[in-house]
Amino acid sequence: MDNRLLKTRTWIEIDRGAILHNFERISAMLPKGCAVMAVVKADAYGHGAAEVAALLSDRAACFGVASVYEALELRRNGIENDILILGGTEEELYPELTEYDIMPSVFTRRAAEALSAAAVGKKAACCIAVDTGMTRIGFPDDAAGFEEVRRVAALENIEIKGIFSHFARADERDKASALEQLSRFVRFTDRLAAAGVPFGKRCMANSAGIMELDAAFDMVRAGIILYGVYPSDEVDRSRIPLRPALSLKTRVELVKTVPAGTGVSYGHICVTERTTRIATLCAGYADGVPRLLSNCGNVLLRGKRAPIIGRVCMDQMMVDVTDIPGVEAGDIATIIGRDGDAAISVDEIAAEAETISYEILCSLSRPRLPRIYLN
Repeated sequence: MDNRLLKTRTWIEIDRGAILHNFERISAMLPKGCAVMAVVKADAYGHGAAEVAALLSDRAACFGVASVYEALELRRNGIENDILILGGTEEELYPELTEYDIMPSVFTRRAAEALSAAAVGKKAACCIAVDTGMTRIGFPDDAAGFEEVRRVAALENIEIKGIFSHFARADERDKASALEQLSRFVRFTDRLAAAGVPFGKRCMANSAGIMELDAAFDMVRAGIILYGVYPSDEVDRSRIPLRPALSLKTRVELVKTVPAGTGVSYGHICVTERTTRIATLCAGYADGVPRLLSNCGNVLLRGKRAPIIGRVCMDQMMVDVTDIPGVEAGDIATIIGRDGDAAISVDEIAAEAETISYEILCSLSRPRLPRIYLN
């Protein structure tokens, strides 16, 4: 589509070069032979799952998604790599999994038996999930869990291609909990290996685990760091230089000057204290701008910060441009990203909105927000 049409209102720009840079930096941290699963669930954290998977198809060993729907989107777009569904899958969809070579996460023997029954003339690939302390999904890492995995591995039409667990607190400065989970995972998988139970590749490290723990094993799951955002403020960012890949931009619809004492937006929670030039932007909370940025966030215009004033609306918001000369209708405003020497990160937006960067990125949904891929 013509970029002029995409840029008429509010849009996202994705820097392909940044994603490739981040992938290479991640790979450089890993031991030889360790593969990377690129996590592209939630539309690749707002970056576009099909586009990111196509970019990394010759680099990533596997792609991680959250549902059959997400997996089939990749297959429809020509992605032939292994695909793992990181959560549960309804048994009625198992025929589709076997038809399209999509791996479910298995964490009950009943599900494994249903998957084996659904496989016709072929082995159904899957990965075993183990609960080492996240308390989410997974076989327990005890004697009962060991016996269940052993029985799953013995099913006629099942091929276990991997076994994984998930850290609950690896992004915290104190690594005691994460190290305990790591120890539990090693003990459990070592016991399976000693008993001759095949389990394929071991995978434990998420983004924080990649950065700060010796937990690479055979494969790692690169999530938010793939997109140039750090897992939390408590990780050591000096360990891996990342480049943010996403920018969120919009346009100025109208600039007006109002006198002191003028109420702005819904509820008039902002009343001007001086003669004020106000720029109305065509972006709002339906475009992923948190309503909590009302009266406290900023955007960039002409390389300077413009404070958000009044409440963020569904489709629009207002900013104070009194101190930014020359702002006019049609100017581009940057909500997330860089404008000259000034920058607003997704971490800053998340902090203002009292949430985490993951939620901000995942709120940037299509088709509301078209994406333009650069480089």
